[in-house]
Amino acid sequence: MIACWRCNSNDPTFMSYAQFPPPLKQGGAIGLIAPARWPQPKWIDRCQSLLEQRGYRVIVHPQNYLQDGQLAGSDAERVAAIHDMFGNKAIDAILCARGGANSIRIVDLLDYQLIARNPKPFIGFSDIALLLNAITKQSGFVTYHGPMVWNFAHAHDPRTADDVFELLAHQGGTFSRHYTGLDILRPGRVTGRLVGGNITRLELLMGTAYDWSAKDSILFIEDVDEVVYKLDEKLRHLRLAGRFDGVQAILVGEMVDIGDGETGFARAGDRPFGKSLREIFMETLPSDIPLCFNFPCGHGKYLTTLPLGAKTELTLTTDGAELTYFWE
Repeated sequence: MIACWRCNSNDPTFMSYAQFPPPLKQGGAIGLIAPARWPQPKWIDRCQSLLEQRGYRVIVHPQNYLQDGQLAGSDAERVAAIHDMFGNKAIDAILCARGGANSIRIVDLLDYQLIARNPKPFIGFSDIALLLNAITKQSGFVTYHGPMVWNFAHAHDPRTADDVFELLAHQGGTFSRHYTGLDILRPGRVTGRLVGGNITRLELLMGTAYDWSAKDSILFIEDVDEVVYKLDEKLRHLRLAGRFDGVQAILVGEMVDIGDGETGFARAGDRPFGKSLREIFMETLPSDIPLCFNFPCGHGKYLTTLPLGAKTELTLTTDGAELTYFWE
């Protein structure tokens, strides 16, 4: 096992930089799996066509077509698909089909030693952030918070595909990308691990063997289909649990389809919470660190790809944000 992240410690602050897996070469094989909800077959077909147009070979695991309620097969079937893809030497990268829910059902069923012996790009976001964080912590290599089959099957900004394949193909040294059109609240330059994902999923990992820390890190967060008052509670829980202690900077992604009402469904006529989402973030996040809103790491049309666990330098200026990654 790669001894990069101290996996056996119960203290989530005992983490160092993760190592990048081997790059995805042109003509390499990308395996498609569905660790959470099941994807529609037409999404798989569209994604496969797009990937093949870019020169990659595509291996569609049959598990993608299984259905067990909302999920793409039973827990055991979804775990077996992940193990198959990591264990298959002919597969060069693994692309998740869809997020949605219930990756947490399998996070403690994975063979992390098998995964660590076969490091390769593992890509997804949203509910898949549970697996990204767990694999990086337990196996010691970078996973990629990036697009899935779902993104490629729907209308997306062309930068989404360009970003992921450019980063996956990079072969070492440093890699930089500049972002504009952001809401830079506090400029600055910091270096640290890149940590983050979906707020709700990060909260679910707290107190488990797959817990995380933002200490000495650059934290990115996003969420979707939530209600304002619940996000206020989640952010305050993270703060009370010390998850913002020692954070170097925070990138707040696009918060998509956020309702505002007295109930979890924000029904028409509900009384609003009384504070905007922006006010809630400003009240809850540390007040003395570089901070950016509207970063493309959420459920909007443009989803950039972020290497979870990588040594990263972030520069925020009035011109935008620049992220530089370092291969150790």
